[in-house]
Amino acid sequence: MAAVFVLPWGVTDGGWRPFDTFRRRLLAFHRFVGLPSTGARAERDRGGSFQLTVLSRYLTHAVVLVIVLAVSSYASIGHQVPTQLRLHTDANALVMNQGGDVSNLYLGRFTTIVKPLSIPTSTPTSHTAELYTVTNNENLAAIATRFNVSVLEIRWSNPILKDTDRVTNGVKLTIPPTHGVVVTVHAGDTVQSLASTYHVDSDAVVNFNRLRIDPSALPEGMELVIPGGQGPALTIRTEAHPSWVRVSGGYKVMAGAPVGTFANNRFPWGWCTWYVATRRDVTWAGDAYQWFGNAQAQGYSVGSAPEAGSIMVTWESGWGHVAYVESVNADGSWLVSEMNFRGFGVASQRTISPGQVPLIGFIYNK
Repeated sequence: MAAVFVLPWGVTDGGWRPFDTFRRRLLAFHRFVGLPSTGARAERDRGGSFQLTVLSRYLTHAVVLVIVLAVSSYASIGHQVPTQLRLHTDANALVMNQGGDVSNLYLGRFTTIVKPLSIPTSTPTSHTAELYTVTNNENLAAIATRFNVSVLEIRWSNPILKDTDRVTNGVKLTIPPTHGVVVTVHAGDTVQSLASTYHVDSDAVVNFNRLRIDPSALPEGMELVIPGGQGPALTIRTEAHPSWVRVSGGYKVMAGAPVGTFANNRFPWGWCTWYVATRRDVTWAGDAYQWFGNAQAQGYSVGSAPEAGSIMVTWESGWGHVAYVESVNADGSWLVSEMNFRGFGVASQRTISPGQVPLIGFIYNK
């Protein structure tokens, strides 16, 4: 196509004259480019057809402007998309990192497609156990209701409750954050072995505890939550067990004994160890017969002579027996306060003479 040059001057009947009129300037567009009209064509240009052409151009611009304004106004206002016109598209194109079916789409400013944000109304689930201190007049049923778990789940999570559901003021309990069991890892435990013991899938244990370590090499002492775990059947010992402590000789036994103010969650209620741990600050653990060696290992003085305030340790049962020495008499006998001698959970006092019990020794105060 040949190039067309439009000059501000042109040839007319009267010679060279500038395009100094509006009509002639319009001729600069390619639609009107050509030689200046002459003769009959010039007569037509001076007629009404030229005015109609100009008017139509203005009308076209006006219509386009109205359309632009209408679209702009629509885009600046949010519009809920009718149900029958809802779009079906990839959710990843609408909301980053969210999948699933997309519905209730919303057109916002600049025709942005928005998915309404769902705001959670419930408290997020904790993934760690809570250490709770029992207050006056509380029982396991009330505590379980408070934390939305079962009594069994609390007992499974606290070895001191293996044989009882009794709790006293000041005892610290481990409460599972969800239905399940809280366990402390012992040497040789793995995620698979714990999952098998408590009848759950090992992946559930890994995911709930957000483990980033080798599940077959758990560190000893680590606390884990077994979500949905089920422990063994538990019993509650409420009957007397006179055979556990040999009652022989001419003991002077008195019913009742004062309970101390120390709180210790290492020992379950009803046992001799629980009672003595309320009278003394017991910093060690173990069965009664182990107390003598465990206390000695922590630097406590031990011996074979009774002293007021000391702990008597004997072999009066298969697990040993402990009692709190209240006083020592002039004849060498001593008065002790104890539990589980006359019956399980029964506190009593008795006077003991030298050689009357299979003595292991006495634990003194530091």
